[in-house]
Amino acid sequence: MRWILFISLFTLIVSCAPHVEKQKVEKPPERIVTRDEAANALPCFRCHSFPKFSSMEKGSGVFPHGIHRDTGYHCNQCHPFKGHSPIRINTTLCADCHDLKTFTLASSGFPVKFNHEFHTKLGCKECHLGIFLMKRGSTRITMDDIYQGKYCGECHNGKRAFPPTECSRCHDLRNFDRSLLYKVEGIGNVLFSHKFHLSMFKCDDCHTKLFAMKKTQGKMTMSEMNNGKFCGACHNGTAATSVTECEKCHKP
Repeated sequence: MRWILFISLFTLIVSCAPHVEKQKVEKPPERIVTRDEAANALPCFRCHSFPKFSSMEKGSGVFPHGIHRDTGYHCNQCHPFKGHSPIRINTTLCADCHDLKTFTLASSGFPVKFNHEFHTKLGCKECHLGIFLMKRGSTRITMDDIYQGKYCGECHNGKRAFPPTECSRCHDLRNFDRSLLYKVEGIGNVLFSHKFHLSMFKCDDCHTKLFAMKKTQGKMTMSEMNNGKFCGACHNGTAATSVTECEKCHKP
């Protein structure tokens, strides 16, 4: 009799086990949360001001949270966060609508192809909004600013990333091997060879210590050169020929 009870009990346990196991691994169906429900349910804006982090004004350079919310996205689609732990941006979601791979910055004579996709590995908050506004071209960047540790210079300081003096790492300099013509009435024009000077000097030897990053037509005088400014910083008779040897540069 005992054996019969034992066999019956064992058979019952074995036959029920798969059902019990199946109940353990099954998950409840995923509940789809609407945009308004998510935005209202998140406690962030009980303390934080939502308008402070958003702008509907076109070209303001501030991230338009409102536009993205009205498109149908809610906060935790872009911000996977827990409490007050550091907030990360889901950059793959941004790429669904925006082309964030590479774009050209051509506001100066030295265009730059900026690899945005590479830099997003650092995380959006590393650069926006602390260093750059969210709209391309809304920040006026100069090499002087970068040399002083602003904008790109925040990271490109020779420690965290290569220094800004390595011009060819960002700028395509092939088109700047050409000579620059300076028109001078009376004594004759001057043809300045970038290629010749780059064979002896680095870009930052002259820019922006002596010259701005653009052609200085009409902004240099011989009096200033005689006082050691502009070309006179080197053409002093010691480092290079003296500016008093006019025929060296001026051609009739």
